[in-house]
This record gives sequence, structure tokens and C-alpha cells, in this order.
Amino acid sequence: MSSEEGSVEGTTFRVYLYMMKMGSVGPRDIMRGLNLSSPSVAYRHLQKLLDLGVVEKDSHGDYKIKEKMNFEGFAWIGRTLLPRLILYSFFFIGMLIVEFTVVSIRLVAKEPINEVFMLLILITVVSAVLFLFEGYRLKRKVKS
Repeated sequence: MSSEEGSVEGTTFRVYLYMMKMGSVGPRDIMRGLNLSSPSVAYRHLQKLLDLGVVEKDSHGDYKIKEKMNFEGFAWIGRTLLPRLILYSFFFIGMLIVEFTVVSIRLVAKEPINEVFMLLILITVVSAVLFLFEGYRLKRKVKS
């Protein structure tokens, strides 16, 4: 993690994500959207982002994202930051669909199903569930 990424955590991180979703916002918008205690709290976090050079202030006093930051273990999908673990789970879910398709074809053709293939399906299910669960936990941690 670079020093730039390390500086954006906690409420500042939440402000950054809120700005990514909403676009151009002011301190009061952030205060309301994130349930902060006052506009000055929002302003302090905006100032941190401004100092890092990832946010800029327009002539109307609103702030907008100037530069999209990368965070270790996360990937941007449009304006949404997703844990990579969730993306990995999609890979295993795709593999599971292929494996179930092969099993269905073999069942229709009345061919025996190999025990090794059943073990492969079990491993794929466990992998998909673990990646999805851990990715979901990480996403919830980021929201709080």
C-alpha cells in the first residue's frame, strides 16, 4: 500500500467513496449523506483529500474527484469499489456452472459420474462460498 492509500482510511475513506458515487458535493451534502456531526467534520476530511491531490474544489465551492485512487485488495467496477475476493468468487461460480452442466449431460446420457469429479465440484463449491463470504465481510467493513 502506498503512502497515499494509507492516508485514506476511516471516515476520510468513506467520504472519498461517497464522492465517487455522488459526483460533485459540498460539505453539507457529505454531512447529511454520511451522518456526520457537522459540516466542519466533513470539511476536515475533504481537506485531507484535497491535500493528497485526489479532490478539487470548483468555483461554486463544491468538491469533486480529480483522480481515482487504487486500494489494495479492491477493484473499481464503474463507480463502485468491490473487494477482489468477490470477483474471484464469480470465477468459481462460473466453474461450478460448467461442472454442473457436465454432470447434467452425463446423467442424461446415463453415464457414471466419477468420484474425483464429485470431489472437484465440492472443492469448487467451498472455494466459491469462502471467497464470496470473505469478500462480503470486507465490503461490509468498508461501509462501516
